[in-house]
Amino acid sequence: MIRNHTFEPRAGKAQLFFAICYSLIVLISALMAIYVKVELNGQPYMQYFMAALFALLAFKSFYLYKRSKTLIAQGVRSTAEFLSCESVRGITIVRARVDIPDYGPVEVEQRLAGVRLAVDINAFLKEHHQRELPCIIIAGSTRHPRAMLTVATDHGVLKPESIALPQQQEPALPSGQ
Repeated sequence: MIRNHTFEPRAGKAQLFFAICYSLIVLISALMAIYVKVELNGQPYMQYFMAALFALLAFKSFYLYKRSKTLIAQGVRSTAEFLSCESVRGITIVRARVDIPDYGPVEVEQRLAGVRLAVDINAFLKEHHQRELPCIIIAGSTRHPRAMLTVATDHGVLKPESIALPQQQEPALPSGQ
């Protein structure tokens, strides 16, 4: 059940990569069609078919990338109840439960690279007496809502501002102080 309700934004980024690759294949197929038509005086039906097929795949991948970006932008910021944070074979897995209005509680997880992050996250939560994590509810009004935790890292180091709840963040000092 955990994976069914976890929104994974990396899937959108992967779709962007595939869309670029498919677009390059469309370009190569079009160039091959021109070569067959002009140099060989043949009918480039196979090249047309390949160009059309990969253009369709590129369109689909660009659409999925755009859709994932839109879902994140339209997501509702909320908090999730912290359940666990553990390291397994070099990956830190953070689990939390979020209550989605008109749907009920769902469990979500986030996977982060690095073993040290589990220690850092648990220490931060204990130090700040925090039992909740910031999250985004995505497509909350649909039949199958999803959520994602917003814990972030920078080169394997936890960003404390990403895990702190908005009311706990310290105000920034004016410049020059």
